[in-house]
Amino acid sequence: MKRNMTNAPAKQSSRRSIRVRAFLSLGILLGFSSVNTLAFWTDSATMTTGTITSGSLDLQLNGNLAGQGGTWTNSAFTFSNMIPGESFAVTVPVQRAAGTAPFTYTATGTSTGGLASHLRWAVHAGTANTAVTSANGVRTQTCGGTALATGVTLGGSATSVISTARSLTGSTYSENICIQVSLPATATNAAQLQNATASFTFNAVQATS
Repeated sequence: MKRNMTNAPAKQSSRRSIRVRAFLSLGILLGFSSVNTLAFWTDSATMTTGTITSGSLDLQLNGNLAGQGGTWTNSAFTFSNMIPGESFAVTVPVQRAAGTAPFTYTATGTSTGGLASHLRWAVHAGTANTAVTSANGVRTQTCGGTALATGVTLGGSATSVISTARSLTGSTYSENICIQVSLPATATNAAQLQNATASFTFNAVQATS
C-alpha cells in the first residue's frame, strides 16, 4: 500500500515557519519587557545653610533706651524760678548702639503748659557752655557748636528742631547735641507763675548707602 507523501514537506515547512514567527514574537515581547524593567543609577546631594539672623537699629540717648523705642526723662533738664533774660542748656549724647545698623536721624520737639508759648528753644551740634550768673542774679547758659535750630517756639504739634538728617560716625558712633531753653527779656507778665514741659523725639532711619 502506498502512502501519499506529496504534501509532507509543505506541512513541515509551514510548522517551522509558525515556530519561527512565534519565537520572533517572543523575542520582541522579551525585548519590550527588558526596556520596561531597565534600571538607572541615581544620586542626590543636599546643601543646608547656616543660621540667618536679622540685625537691629538702635538709637540711644545718653546710654539710655536700649532696644526699640521708649522714653527717657532727663532729670538734669530742670530749671526753676526762671525770669526774663535767663537761659539754660543741657548736652544730650545721641548714640548708635554697638553692633547695630547705621542710621541717620532727625528730631522734633513739643511743649505743653502755660509757659510753653513764652519759651524759645535752640538746638546745636555741640555741648553746653558753662552757666554764668550776672551780678543781678540772671542765669544764662548757651550752647557751643553748630546751630541747627534757633528761636523756636514749641507747642502741642511736633516742630522740627533737627531737619537735616545727621549720621553718627567715628569709633564711638556718638555725637553731642545741645538743647537750650530761654525766656526772652521781652516776656510779658502773662509768663509769671507758669510752667512747661517739653519732649524731643529723635527719629532714626536706616542708612542705605
